[in-house]
Amino acid sequence: MNQRKKTISTLFWVRKSRANGGKAPLFCRVTICGQRYEMPLNLAIDPKLWNAKLQLCTGKNPAAKDINRIIREQTDVVNAAIDKLQAKGYPLSIENFKLIYRAVDNDFSTIDKLFDYFLATGGNKLRPSTLKSYTATRRHLAAFVMLRYHISDFDITAIDRNFVNEFYAYLQGYLRQDNKRQCTENGALKHMQRFRKLLDMACSNEWIARNPADGMHWEKRKTERGFLTEEELKRIADAQLTPALSVLRDIFLFSVYTGTSFVDMTMLTDNNIVVGIDHSLWLNFNRTKTGQRCSIPLLEPALRILDRYENYRRASPQARLFPVPTNQVTNRDLKIIARAAHVDKNITFHVARHTFATTITLSNGIPLETVSRMLGHASIATTQIYAKIVDKKVLDDMAQLRNRYATENVCLKQKSNK
Repeated sequence: MNQRKKTISTLFWVRKSRANGGKAPLFCRVTICGQRYEMPLNLAIDPKLWNAKLQLCTGKNPAAKDINRIIREQTDVVNAAIDKLQAKGYPLSIENFKLIYRAVDNDFSTIDKLFDYFLATGGNKLRPSTLKSYTATRRHLAAFVMLRYHISDFDITAIDRNFVNEFYAYLQGYLRQDNKRQCTENGALKHMQRFRKLLDMACSNEWIARNPADGMHWEKRKTERGFLTEEELKRIADAQLTPALSVLRDIFLFSVYTGTSFVDMTMLTDNNIVVGIDHSLWLNFNRTKTGQRCSIPLLEPALRILDRYENYRRASPQARLFPVPTNQVTNRDLKIIARAAHVDKNITFHVARHTFATTITLSNGIPLETVSRMLGHASIATTQIYAKIVDKKVLDDMAQLRNRYATENVCLKQKSNK
């Protein structure tokens, strides 16, 4: 205790040089081994009422009592930070104190509270789907901490590279029970990216000294972007379906011929159908994901589908273009449609957008830049992925042709010149 008194001290003081309107700001100064750290308390008092010796505001009015209460609370926070600093065995320094103090003062010292802060300060800027993803990451972290450490929450200052590595392993099956489904490699990667972002935030706020995930890399598995061929589209269009599935087929095919994503499809209204510069109907909207403007001339198949839902739009309070079901129902029922159409592919709604990029546009000679604008990509590099898919299809088709020529011994006979 005597050693602590020699190396650590706390002092409250009024900065009279910043007096304004007869009041001056109150500061708290912590000194550790001769190094100082000053913190404003966001309070202004009359310097005449400050008793430096007693470290309190004199007077019996409510304002003086509130100031003295805040001083006591601040003293408790400082002492708690110092106790925690010493309990962890950290070297006594003002820098280490600042890290611990900010966590104690703001109460963001655990993973759960870090998520609370992240959502409180930036959650309103996230798309619902992104918010859902962060919620899933939070749930995985909580399950891992409970399984690995048998506690409900974890001190962020105790997170090290071993914790990060074990959490990544957990996402891929480590420590999990047999009935708990593990994440895919790319799914685990997304969770790690979100976790790293939270640790970056904690580091930038100086709640932790450094991000333990810095320099760590997780492999992303390259996946083929599925799309449908012209023949498969015809089979889907001709399939015998129930009325409900027929509606979903129309919505899916409208996306095939416009490249519209699911989330954008749910928000399309009559206002998004405009007369273009060629005096024909176009689809105009801003992409939810990138904010980019999409302007797509409507092809004949899309126009025919649009006409079938004119009565629905008139009855819809918001003039929605289509009665789009939930994403879960949509992807479930698309698999039923695929089976009915004898299409042996794992079809999700996003396959429609891929099909627009490949089969409908790029394969028909539409320039990459034009396709990129219609898809609302923020970077043409994203669209180039589809161009590679088209090139691969050309390669596969030519390989089949080469094999036919090789197996059938087909050759061109040259006529001899006489």
